[in-house]
This record gives sequence, C-alpha cells and structure tokens, in this order.
Amino acid sequence: MPNPTKFRTFPILRPISWLYSRIMQARNRRFDTGRLPISTAAVKVVSVGNLSVGGTGKTPMCIWLLRHLIDEGKHPALLSRGYGRRTHGFLHVNSASTAHEVGDEPLEVYHSFRGAVPVFVCEDRVVGARRLLATNADIDCLILDDAYQHRYLHRDINLLLTDYSRLYTRDRVLPEGRLREAAHGAARADIIVVTKCPENLTPQDAEAIISELKPTETQRVFFSAIEYELLPLPKLSEQSVLLFTGIAKPQPLIEYLTPLCRKVQTIVFPDHHAFSQRDLAALNSAAEEADVVITTAKDFSRLSDNLPAALKSKLHVQNIGVKILFDQDTVLNQLITHAISNE
Repeated sequence: MPNPTKFRTFPILRPISWLYSRIMQARNRRFDTGRLPISTAAVKVVSVGNLSVGGTGKTPMCIWLLRHLIDEGKHPALLSRGYGRRTHGFLHVNSASTAHEVGDEPLEVYHSFRGAVPVFVCEDRVVGARRLLATNADIDCLILDDAYQHRYLHRDINLLLTDYSRLYTRDRVLPEGRLREAAHGAARADIIVVTKCPENLTPQDAEAIISELKPTETQRVFFSAIEYELLPLPKLSEQSVLLFTGIAKPQPLIEYLTPLCRKVQTIVFPDHHAFSQRDLAALNSAAEEADVVITTAKDFSRLSDNLPAALKSKLHVQNIGVKILFDQDTVLNQLITHAISNE
C-alpha cells in the first residue's frame, strides 16, 4: 500500500462535522428524489470537482479537458463561480478582466488559451449556462469548474478529483477534516482522478489505491501527475531564484525547482492571496537579490500591471499542467468524448 503524506484532522470537532455531514446528506437526498430541481443545459456538460476544499488540481484538469475537446473539433466554454472575486452575477472574462472581478482561476484559464476559449463566471450555474448559451451559439459543450456539489445543473459526465497525498477515503468532513461532504458522495462520480501522484507511481501502488477507493462497477479510476512547463531560462542551475506563490500546495513546485537551481528562496502566501502594494514592495526588495523570479500562472493573474522594476524585469511565469499516468490519456479522452457525443 502506498504511504501518502500524513495530514492533520481535528477529532475534537467531530460533533460539528457530524451535524454538517447530516445536512449535506439531506441536501443530496433532496436532489436524488427530485425535491430539488436539476436543470438541463442545451449542450453537453462536463463537471470537474472534488469532495475536499481546495488543492486537488481542478484548474489544470479543466485546461487539460479544454485542450482535448478543442483537439476533437469541439467548441467548449468554461463556467466557474469565480471563487475569491469581489463581484456578483454573470460576467464574461475578457482581456481587461482582473482577478478581483472574475477570480484568479477563470482568469488563468482565459490567458492559457489567449482568449480563444470563452470563459464565464456566475455563482448560479443554471443562470450562467443559460446566459452564456443565449449569446454564444457556437458553444457546443460546457466545462463546469468546481461543481461537484453544485447539483442544480445536470452534467453528462462527472469527474471527481482526489489528491494522492490526501485521499478522500482517509479524510473527514469539515471542520474535523477537509471534506465538503462524506466520502460516500464519491458514488456520484463517473470518473475518479487521483491527482498529484509521484511520476514513478507503480501499477501495484495504483491498484492498492483503487482497492481503497472501492469504485463502483461503472466508475473508472485514473492517475495523474503534475507536469511543469519548462521555463525558457538558460543555465538555471547557475541562477539564484526567488519563488513566490499563493496557491494551496506550493511544496511540489518548490521540490521541482530546488534541484534545478543554484539557490531557491521561497515566499509563500495563502491560497488566492490578494497581493497588496506592501507585498509587492517586499517582493521587489527580495527580487533585487535574485537572478530570476518565478511565480505560477494562477498567482500572475492576481498581480497588478504596474509591478516594481526589479520584480517585473526578472519575473517568469511557471505553468502547471497535468500528465495522465500509465498511458491512459487516450482512454480518458475516449470516455469523455463518448459522454458528450450526441449519438
């Protein structure tokens, strides 16, 4: 059995978790029995989500899916709630949008495709889907980001992500652990993707995880690893690097860069951190002592256009992608394509 990283839970909070879990179970039963309505969109819908809060790699998976759909000749769009934004309602992400307006993750997706993929935000997914389809007739499929618990909109295929280092089978419901609902909620998934696996994960370890997850007969389990885009930096091994991040789990990126560089200094902010002028001044001061400054695409989307000189001149953006392990990417592609076909 693989031994993912240990993580903390808080058993003293179990009574609150029990109550929260019961509330979520009652809510799900209302959807299952039709007492809460589920609307159907005019196009096929793919949902990407998780049982836990944050950090499972939903945005890279959404980008991977969008690229697959484009390769298949589809015209997809992404709909997100726009977590962390300071606005409300339906918005179309564009070149003038900021993270304050639409959220950092939708903005990251928009820039990943240089605006070629329509990206929208709306906290009400039913309203969002209707409005975007009413004004974009060429869209023929829709990716819902972080929508596993947002059940008011029907999905044709449900992707559930779980972090290798914090499998939902070993976690607890909030606030004792990090789960939004009990682990048996995984039964609603069509596909389970174990994310952020080590690239050298063995087939035996993968089988042990599958045994632990206990998928149903109709569910398929896949494994993915983080894939870092190579930065166009010569002689990185001779460079002193400043890495700053505001993502849920920066450690894998730190571990990736450390052996590649002469020296890595890290400044870690909370996930979705809004960079203040004071933060930028501190980063600029640290940048003066570094040869290269690196941040993630998600963090870059939250930076202002007017960066201090030293920071701006040395800054490089590290894109984070997804690699499907065991040569199963074609199989995953086929399952998704079949689910959204009109046949």
